[in-house]
Amino acid sequence: MNNLIRPGLPDLSLLSDRPDADLQDGPPRPPELSSLPPAGGSDGLAFLEMCRNAASPEMIFGAFRTATEQLGYDRIALVPVTPQARHILGVNALAPAVIANVPQNWISHYFANGYDLFDPVLLRTPNTVEPVIWEDLARERPLSPKQRRVMVESHDAGLLNGVSIPVHGPAGETYVISLATGTADPPRFADPAKLQLLAMQFMMFYARQLRRSLGEPGSVHLTDRERECLTWTARGKSAWSIGKILNVSEHTVNFHLKRGMAKLGSANRMQAVVAALRQGLILP
Repeated sequence: MNNLIRPGLPDLSLLSDRPDADLQDGPPRPPELSSLPPAGGSDGLAFLEMCRNAASPEMIFGAFRTATEQLGYDRIALVPVTPQARHILGVNALAPAVIANVPQNWISHYFANGYDLFDPVLLRTPNTVEPVIWEDLARERPLSPKQRRVMVESHDAGLLNGVSIPVHGPAGETYVISLATGTADPPRFADPAKLQLLAMQFMMFYARQLRRSLGEPGSVHLTDRERECLTWTARGKSAWSIGKILNVSEHTVNFHLKRGMAKLGSANRMQAVVAALRQGLILP
């Protein structure tokens, strides 16, 4: 299945001399939607129903791909930007996981040149809730030479009318869904608000189904004292300082921290703090 690539692409700048030649068949396609925008009306309900009844993440992506193609976008990439997002999708590597109909040579080119370090789309999306129109980036703020290089190369490769949609979750997750076209003709239904609604619907169902297919881990239950000790550790306090705050001994603090570490499967306190934050068990 070429549409599931790990590690992947932190934005949809598909560099290829033959944009379509390297594409292979994607996941099974669902029944066709109508030609109207699937982000609203009866077609929106049909898309939701397809996602709700899908038996795999690939089927959900197939429904999303069909919907976006009918809107005029034939290039898609899903990027879990933050560590919390990669945790939700069951990805442990530092490199993002993606779903994309992109050539492998672009992925290699992207990372070989270190584009993930200065990609303006990737840097912008965690700090906004609105869709990012690629063509607007240069007009809104100055781009560095390297950032401009990413955008110019993607444009020269035939990636046009690009838009990246950030999707933020309740536990600090940030995903980016990037869409683009292979032709200069603008999409028929390019309303960013409709694209954003469609992307949010897709991400909700896709993340849930992927967690199920990967075997979602059982819930971790921390005691109040374990939660307090981990929270203060996350805020930079030592065991001695936490003991003073909670009016308990340093030994007691260490005891509860060790129990929390064991429950979270962590080798040290910092790993336990990160795991607790990712699972929404404590607040920073």
